[in-house]
Amino acid sequence: MKLPFKKNKEIVFQKVKSQQGFTLENQEGKLTDFRDVDIEDYLSDMFVTPDEFVILTASVAQNKVRYVQACIHDGEIEVELGIEEEGTRLYYKMCSEEECYRIFLDFYEDRFIPDMREYKPVEF
Repeated sequence: MKLPFKKNKEIVFQKVKSQQGFTLENQEGKLTDFRDVDIEDYLSDMFVTPDEFVILTASVAQNKVRYVQACIHDGEIEVELGIEEEGTRLYYKMCSEEECYRIFLDFYEDRFIPDMREYKPVEF
């Protein structure tokens, strides 16, 4: 039975299980052994190929951010943050390629402190 789909609802996801180190993921697979240049390569591919996505997940939340993910949405780059508190909530903002690189690399180097005034809740 199909239930009616309601939009404009914020969803709280379960927390991501603890893991060893970072993982880098796209639609083709997941890496556990990688360098910052691999993150740049994944993002570069996403910028030129439709329907691509990139997810970078930390072993534990950093400044409440457990993961960052990005995709191209209506021709713009959408970056989403998985903010971990009692569960995980998704927040997004649209940004440039340069800002997307910076968010991912700063997160990977544990230097990312998001200004949550720039982000909006993802609604489903």
